Amino acid sequence: MSVKEKILWSLAAVILAFLYLASSTDLIIKEKAVKIHPISIILDDVNDEYYQNFKKGVDQAAKEYHGDTSYTTLYRQGAAAEQIELINREIEDGAEAVVAVPVKGSQLEQALGEKKYGIPFVVFGSQVVGDEVNVHIELDSREAGQLLGEEAVKELPEDVVCYLFAQDLELGDSRLVYEGVTRVLQEAGVEYVLKEKKEDEGLFRTTVEAAVYPATTERAAVIALDRKSLSETADILKTNSSYRNHLWGVYGIGCTTSLLNSMDAGLIDGLVTYNQYLAGYLSVQKAVEAISLPGWKETVSMELYYITRENMRDKRYEKMLYPME
Repeated sequence: MSVKEKILWSLAAVILAFLYLASSTDLIIKEKAVKIHPISIILDDVNDEYYQNFKKGVDQAAKEYHGDTSYTTLYRQGAAAEQIELINREIEDGAEAVVAVPVKGSQLEQALGEKKYGIPFVVFGSQVVGDEVNVHIELDSREAGQLLGEEAVKELPEDVVCYLFAQDLELGDSRLVYEGVTRVLQEAGVEYVLKEKKEDEGLFRTTVEAAVYPATTERAAVIALDRKSLSETADILKTNSSYRNHLWGVYGIGCTTSLLNSMDAGLIDGLVTYNQYLAGYLSVQKAVEAISLPGWKETVSMELYYITRENMRDKRYEKMLYPME
């Protein structure tokens, strides 16, 4: 082999080595570091059972937008002050953004105004909580109640009495749902009675049993104004098959796998819900965007759906009700 050939082969080897280093290591070309954003999600419940589809959306967005998400639930149901303490703790622990489902919007608004946390807040639900909120994932609960009332009225007889079940109208968006439902019932001339549980653990069962007692001549229906009340109603109906036979209708707000199973079994006639997967996805997506754009404000409205036993398996609802892992 000539000297010239040896030089060419040596040069080729050097070029190949350079290309290898450039493509497989960061010794020559530094890769851009990916910034991971800690995002805390503060729920309005003592567990996250209701938020399973929401969490699937959160997980997907976290992968795509490099979010490090964590969930925090309440120690006591309806503890608005405790929720503020949890927010303080999460921010002290390094959260760059907070996603909150408020227990009481007024208390959260006051805390945001006083503390001036200096990080983005994404708030989910109907409750508007002031200028300190960067992104509002809006769910119009008054409209949800109106939709629920309209669908119920279509199916119920004129002389029916509607029992409106609620845990506590002062928590979450229950009062807005109540206002939407009662407006429709009043316009339709339908009699209704509010049954607000609060500390009365047996209220819903007592009401159902009185309404379906064989001696009664009353035509009764149940409209649950929040997810817990609807779940409790379904559980009561499961204990005695004759209960459902004497009720003219059972309707409510909220959607879980358990509630869908109860609907499939004929215990629930209809429920109003939204795309929980999309809400979770948007919460993280918008939180990351707000971290990158200080002072940015946005409102995103969620669409409402009325689900029945007949349409729950339609393709348009399948991905929403049963999102893949």
